[in-house]
Amino acid sequence: MKHMYIVDYGNGASIRDKVDIWIGENTENILEIIDIEYSQEGDIYFAIVTYIEKEKIDYSSD
Repeated sequence: MKHMYIVDYGNGASIRDKVDIWIGENTENILEIIDIEYSQEGDIYFAIVTYIEKEKIDYSSD
């Protein structure tokens, strides 16, 4: 399992958009998204994406 931390400042209005963009840009490497947790500390907003990465196959021969 891996985790991706995404941060937004101010009112946090774009945190979900940032998460959606990251998922869209990394779809080919994500096998399954386990959880997305959102939290706030003052004017800092966090999203923690927990996911399983697809297995990378190395086709090169040494």
